[in-house]
Amino acid sequence: MDTALLRKWLTAGYLERGVLHRTEQGAAQGGPLSPVLANLALNGLERKLLEAFPKSHRKGPDNKINVVRFADDFVVTGVSKELLEHQVKPLIEHFVGERGLELSADKTIITHIDDGFGFLGQTVRKYGGKLLITPSRTSVKTFLRKVREVVKANKQATAGNLIRLLNPLIQGWASYHRHVVSKRTFRAVDDAIFRVLWWWAKRRHPNKSRAWVRAKYFRTQADNHWVFSGEVLATGGQAESVWLFSAAKLPIRRHVKVREHANPYDPAWEQYFEERLGLKMAHQLFGPTSAPAFVEGASGSLPHLPAEDHQPDGVAQPPHRVAIQRRQRPCRQPCAPSSRLPSTCA
Repeated sequence: MDTALLRKWLTAGYLERGVLHRTEQGAAQGGPLSPVLANLALNGLERKLLEAFPKSHRKGPDNKINVVRFADDFVVTGVSKELLEHQVKPLIEHFVGERGLELSADKTIITHIDDGFGFLGQTVRKYGGKLLITPSRTSVKTFLRKVREVVKANKQATAGNLIRLLNPLIQGWASYHRHVVSKRTFRAVDDAIFRVLWWWAKRRHPNKSRAWVRAKYFRTQADNHWVFSGEVLATGGQAESVWLFSAAKLPIRRHVKVREHANPYDPAWEQYFEERLGLKMAHQLFGPTSAPAFVEGASGSLPHLPAEDHQPDGVAQPPHRVAIQRRQRPCRQPCAPSSRLPSTCA
């Protein structure tokens, strides 16, 4: 890392509407510059650990040292607690110390995978030898607290305007966790939001019956007969219906990891990144109830590229193009209406 260039960049200031503002107090916490600085400072950590603990093949002990890093948050795995505590941790402390940093004592823990740990708002833990990644309880509580704050701050708003405020929150949070084991959590979150909105609706009409409140604010959509809905003014001045976004309706879709040596700026990998983009577009066009099927390659994932398949210059070849066809949507029979009134209102 070129510290001289970094120092000049940090003190160069920034332009806003033609006015130069000095930057003499460092980067703002939580700003976009903070993760950039973390990536610059921690770049090379993976290589340092790989040099100290090389991967073993057939002979020799396997320390299982792996690093997963996102900005200044990272996880290091190892075969034993002693290895992590007495060899890996001192090496990392020395690495960050050379860059004027230190590990946070409150956030640095060594734990067994069976006990689990939190990382980026999710819990990573093994259950009976099976690794499951789920939204953390802290993330769920923080999200629901924010939803309740929005609802309570808009007691006099119309149902349509309230939905416009809630939908981006729900969709954004659910989209972040859709790649892990989240379906059960999504159902629980939808149920908690329903109860908050039922309280909001009953408060607006304390003298009305439960059936009247249900008929006014909750409608049927597909197989769900308790969808919070409202109306807003469209661009032409006409009223249009809006529906509350359901996290449980968002399909779980596993993330396909980008290959280690893939470079979007290398023409040799152009087909590979086009294939990833095509897979993403196929999911968006075909909708949540149908998945793309590959004529070549593994179903639901990018085709496998053998590690031995290299070009003469040593660059791994990107996978070939594949054809994608659409599957037919399954037939869905409407379910019988079911009561979803809270137990406190029964």
